[in-house]
Amino acid sequence: MSITLECILAVLFIVIIIVLVILTVNLVRFLKETTLTMTSIRELTDMAKTEMKPALKSINEVLSAVNNMSQATNKQFDTVKKILTTLLGASCVAFSNAKSKCGFFSGLISGFNLFRKKRR
Repeated sequence: MSITLECILAVLFIVIIIVLVILTVNLVRFLKETTLTMTSIRELTDMAKTEMKPALKSINEVLSAVNNMSQATNKQFDTVKKILTTLLGASCVAFSNAKSKCGFFSGLISGFNLFRKKRR
C-alpha cells in the first residue's frame, strides 16, 4: 500500500472513532434526559392523582345527594299523582252521578248564588 492510502485510512478510522464517541456521548445524554423527563412525568401524574382524589370524591358525594333528591322528588310526584288519580277518579264518578241528578246540583248552585248575592 502506498503511504497516502495508509494516511487516508488512518484519518478515516480516527474520524469514525471520533464520530462514534460523539454519538455515544449524545446518546447517553439523551437517555439520561429521557429518564429524568419520564420521572418528572410520573411525579406529575402521581401528584395530579393525589390532588384529584378528594375532588372526585366530593363530586361523587354531590352527585349521590342529587340522585337521592331526585328519587325523593320522584316518590313525592308519584304520591301526588296517585292522590290526584284517586280524587279525579272519585270526582268523575261524582260528576257522572251529577249528570243523572242534575236537578239536585242546579238547586245547590242556585242556593249558593242566593247566599253570594246576599253577602254583597
